[in-house]
Amino acid sequence: MKKVGVTGSIGAGKSFVGSLLRSRGFRVLDADIAVHALYRENATLRGELTENFGEECLTTDGVNRDYFIRKIFSDDAARERLESIVYPHLTRYVKGFLEAPVRDGENPQSIRFVEAALLSRAPGIVALLDEIWIVDAPEAVRLERLVNRGMDRGDALRRIENQRGECVAERFAGKTVRLLENANPHDSLDLRLDFLLR
Repeated sequence: MKKVGVTGSIGAGKSFVGSLLRSRGFRVLDADIAVHALYRENATLRGELTENFGEECLTTDGVNRDYFIRKIFSDDAARERLESIVYPHLTRYVKGFLEAPVRDGENPQSIRFVEAALLSRAPGIVALLDEIWIVDAPEAVRLERLVNRGMDRGDALRRIENQRGECVAERFAGKTVRLLENANPHDSLDLRLDFLLR
């Protein structure tokens, strides 16, 4: 079973690639959804977050997103502390997904995918993977997509800047890295994906 990470900067189309893979019958773990499940259900993680950031960082069904957005965009040390708390829990979750028994109908020689933003900041997860597929698009295209989704332009620019240099091949030394360009139109992305899957 090959294990592949799908990553990309915000607005590049990583989730779109994940949806294309699912439509082709592949198992794809969305790490963002997994993290939110951990925030909601993992008592140990919730305790560690409270200990480090105070009760205000939690809600009954997860974390206070506005609190953390303000915190991590203004304080790199806080972002690194948050990542050091969350990533070990997420790494164990991802490992469980990648090592889970083959389901009925699933080809044991097939591929399992982990869709994750900022994968380069989670070396424990990267170590579990055989290949990294980076979804990319020009910055102007990514900014336009984010604004069209309703994100404030200033917030979109801050998020793009916060992720600059994270989704590049050099951050994944020792791994096979594939690039999927996702500027419009999407049909070229479909063709590239079909080529990689062959």
